Amino acid sequence: MNIKLRFMLAGVAFMAALGFTYASLPIAAAGDKVGAAVKKIGVLIKKGDNAGASKDASAAAKNIEELADLMHMFRPRSKGGLGVGEKPLPNKAKDGIEVMLRDLARDVPSNIGKQAEALEITGYWIAAMADLTHAKAPKKNLGKKTIKAWNDYTTDMRVAGLAFAKAAAGKGGQEIKTAAAKVNASCNNCHSIFKE
Repeated sequence: MNIKLRFMLAGVAFMAALGFTYASLPIAAAGDKVGAAVKKIGVLIKKGDNAGASKDASAAAKNIEELADLMHMFRPRSKGGLGVGEKPLPNKAKDGIEVMLRDLARDVPSNIGKQAEALEITGYWIAAMADLTHAKAPKKNLGKKTIKAWNDYTTDMRVAGLAFAKAAAGKGGQEIKTAAAKVNASCNNCHSIFKE
């Protein structure tokens, strides 16, 4: 093998390794800002300051260029999402809002009370993401993608998030399962029309 070909192959291998390393890094810049906004709004919602939450959501939404940046918050923490509660779960693959909701809608483990605080906080984050999504409503109707439908779905998501937080605080397995299923249904109903 000639020396030129060796250098070319080494260069390709280096670029592939660099690309793999870059792709495996968590989403940072936009995700960090969006995550901080979600958490701040979640605290306001928990305190019952709905006017403050709405005001902060409107302000923060102006800095969210792509709605996908907000939807990424449902991913596992290791992939740039918020995770479940403030502290990382031991199982990184399960430390994401979407996977947690899907799992709990199917079955709630008997020791769920140990995660009650993390789940309650996550419920407020879901409500906060609904407020942010509401603030990103389309400016005009486009077929089935109407402003009214958008607002209805974000309202459903907020209500479902609050119900999930309340169920988690009460540590009731069946209540948590029902609330998780409602959040899932709210997301799926919206995505059936507005998914990009």
